[in-house]
Amino acid sequence: MAKHTQWTSHKGRRILFVNGAGLGEADLIVAYEEMKQELLRDGTGPLVLIDLSNTSLTTKAHSKAREVAEATKAAGIPDGPCAVVGLSKLASAVAQLLGRSAHFADTIDKGKEWLVRQDEMALKR
Repeated sequence: MAKHTQWTSHKGRRILFVNGAGLGEADLIVAYEEMKQELLRDGTGPLVLIDLSNTSLTTKAHSKAREVAEATKAAGIPDGPCAVVGLSKLASAVAQLLGRSAHFADTIDKGKEWLVRQDEMALKR
């Protein structure tokens, strides 16, 4: 299994968890690459939870995140719900302006709950 990504579940829902907490730029880029490989391998557009607590967002890390989004889009993988935790309000606002849509949660548990609600709403459609 990858060093920074793992599959977990919450209330019976499968979630790809990316643990970027406390990582420096080089390790965060590795974590994003692991996420990309898992998303491409899975191919379904799963629920994704990313922890960026105590992580500095750099231009290179942001470019890698965009690469992940472009690669999954090119592979025809639909965007699944994504929750991000650990960013300040300012960093969350900047991230929303620069990247794909994501929900910014205060805690991992709140992120999981949001993801489950999104999945439930999608099933009702």
